[in-house]
Amino acid sequence: MVLKFFFAALFFFVFAPMNFFAGTFSEYENSLLEKIYQKRADARKCASFEEAQKFLKDFHDSILQENVQREISDEARLAFDNLLILERWQCLWEINPNMPGIKEMICAQYEKILAWNESHPLDEQNPYLKISSFDLINSTMQYLKQSQLIKLGLQEKKACDDLIEKYPNMSLALLLSGHWYYNAPAIGGGSRNKARKLYARAIENATNDYEKYFANIYLSQSTLAQEGVGTDNEIYKRCIAAAEAAIPGTFYIEFIKKLNEAGVNLYEYALNPERTKERVFGK
Repeated sequence: MVLKFFFAALFFFVFAPMNFFAGTFSEYENSLLEKIYQKRADARKCASFEEAQKFLKDFHDSILQENVQREISDEARLAFDNLLILERWQCLWEINPNMPGIKEMICAQYEKILAWNESHPLDEQNPYLKISSFDLINSTMQYLKQSQLIKLGLQEKKACDDLIEKYPNMSLALLLSGHWYYNAPAIGGGSRNKARKLYARAIENATNDYEKYFANIYLSQSTLAQEGVGTDNEIYKRCIAAAEAAIPGTFYIEFIKKLNEAGVNLYEYALNPERTKERVFGK
């Protein structure tokens, strides 16, 4: 498997529009972007993936209304749909990776991204459009052909490197780059050691609780994935505690801890979610 798709689903929240590096987005678009990230954050506090998906769908439906759509640009619209479709797809995938309709849901958005990129060079796109696009593309990779994976993987690496060069303290860009280096094969430039360093940098540069939450989760899981490392490892324990402190009481962190206690990390879970759930949770 060239790239594991699960870890593309990033979750990020900022507290003020000025933190978005928003490029060409208007003030209204910035405010809506902030609201989208807030709703993604709120969804993680739902009691289940089913509730989270319904919560996100209701919000998505509200911004698809004509009075909202006529106020936003095509670029912002694509970024917003990327963010919400990916988050909704992730919830549905967690419920049942083979659920009818979820492949078509994400692949349709993938095609919109490809069409946009045909006429809009990556280096001219808003950084949050680029990140949301590659997040969604990564999650689509399980449905694509091998030849497409290689091409897209190389494009993503360049985009990540460019983003980090331009925004060296941008936690979300560091996370995305970490995912690439972790999941790519060594022969293609991947490095799990470099990935862990990027996750650590993402923690250091996190400016809000949600960045701290997920950056610590990814470092905890990439640490646990090392041979001979268990849940008694100090880095693992520190990261899990930091994630819990950042956003207390989320069902997702409890889910991760139960997996880890059963000897499974998130990377392993992503490869065979149904069998893992049956073994760990009895369902």
